[in-house]
Amino acid sequence: MADTILFLHGPFIRTSRLMLEGLAAFAAERGWKVLHFCPPKGARRDYLVRLAASWNALGIVEDCGVEQTMPLPSGGLGVPFVCVDLSPPKAEALMASERKAGLRSIGFVNADDELFVKMAADELLSHDFSSYAYVSSYYRRHWSERRREAFRHAVADSGGDFREFDGRRQETGDAEVVRRLGSWLKELPKPCGLLAANDRIAELVLSAARFSGVSVPDMVSVIGIDNDEMLCESVSPSLTSVQTDFASGGYLAGRLISDIIAGKPLCDKPLRYGARCIVHRLSTRRLKRSMPSVRGALEAIHRHAVEGMSAADVLPLLGGSRRSAEKRFRAATGKSILEEIIDVRFKKLLTLLEQSRMPLGSLAGHAGFTSENQLQRQFKARFGMTLSEYRRKSRR
Repeated sequence: MADTILFLHGPFIRTSRLMLEGLAAFAAERGWKVLHFCPPKGARRDYLVRLAASWNALGIVEDCGVEQTMPLPSGGLGVPFVCVDLSPPKAEALMASERKAGLRSIGFVNADDELFVKMAADELLSHDFSSYAYVSSYYRRHWSERRREAFRHAVADSGGDFREFDGRRQETGDAEVVRRLGSWLKELPKPCGLLAANDRIAELVLSAARFSGVSVPDMVSVIGIDNDEMLCESVSPSLTSVQTDFASGGYLAGRLISDIIAGKPLCDKPLRYGARCIVHRLSTRRLKRSMPSVRGALEAIHRHAVEGMSAADVLPLLGGSRRSAEKRFRAATGKSILEEIIDVRFKKLLTLLEQSRMPLGSLAGHAGFTSENQLQRQFKARFGMTLSEYRRKSRR
């Protein structure tokens, strides 16, 4: 199978799957195939050599971001090799061994951590909080360190007060970390804008906030990185997050394989993949008036608007008469209940238009609209273009 690219990964988590999708998209343009493998623990360099030979592979891509699966191929493999999200020291050592051997067969693709942080920092700094905080990863992850430094610099440049919870030093179990993190959250100058190293760390922040009685987002607004939808939508309040473009990382890795095969000169610096946008949810939505019943109603709308929820379904969560409930909801959010429901539906619709290949005729049901005709009319009225025009424009 001389038209095959091999993709190596650790535990097949969401990020690896998205990278694989991007790599497969590039491979399809070249008429290549992609096979993915999770190497066994303890596998050594000769495993790579045998694997490449067995499949007569054009090249190999390894996702090194979460768990490096095996020793790096110092001295070359005889086929192009691309590392995605390898730590800088290891990348430098690998490049040095390549130069020593007179080879140029290894490429690198890294996440643009500075861009992720800039997007989150711009959002948080726009609110002029009393303080800004960063919570790092448990482990000594190079990307967490880069994100911390980028956020610290962004806050310093704005003249803000920067605080940090150093998750690297927390060697006990999650429960103890939550307790310590909760105590730290209570001491932060409020209101505070907080960036977590990624969504998993943000989930811990939200747990610690509940444990310590710190209200999110009224006292602390929280942003994560990666936009793991299952996690972001399941926590309470739902988590605002930077949507990392992992698929683009896989696509760039495929392009590097192609460039190495073609003998093109490689850039000394890694190619970088970025982010699509910030997906806003309730962990950063501060109300004009803090009302627990309105918070509960917003959570319900956010989770169920696309399932056909009506304004009447929300009223029991607010209590009182319909008139008083609507009045309190508008006073807190600036919108009517129905306007909020429709806004959530349109946010879901735009995500489907931009990121899926779902047929246009199927979108209405998945976004909570009663019919395709109703959706087309409302969409044209709101955006001044048709669904198909918007999809073409978003993919240029």
